[in-house]
Amino acid sequence: MAVATGRVAKIWVEVPETSSLEEVKQEFARFFGHRWEDVVVGKEREKLFPFWQAYIGVTDLRPCPQKTVTQVRQEAGEIPVYEILLG
Repeated sequence: MAVATGRVAKIWVEVPETSSLEEVKQEFARFFGHRWEDVVVGKEREKLFPFWQAYIGVTDLRPCPQKTVTQVRQEAGEIPVYEILLG
């Protein structure tokens, strides 16, 4: 498991459930201001998109290869720590 830290910029939770990929791409660009194809990661992203319930915009993303999620939580104190699975 890879650990990285960053800042949550936006969270899109009102993803249309019955939309086509093209509709999701259009709404994604409207919400985030960036094209879906340019920022969404994942080998199977075009097959798995119907199962995604939210998209999270993150800035200042930095890998932390020597840290565990537990260590990040301990160091964060009162700052919320989110575990995000990238597809």
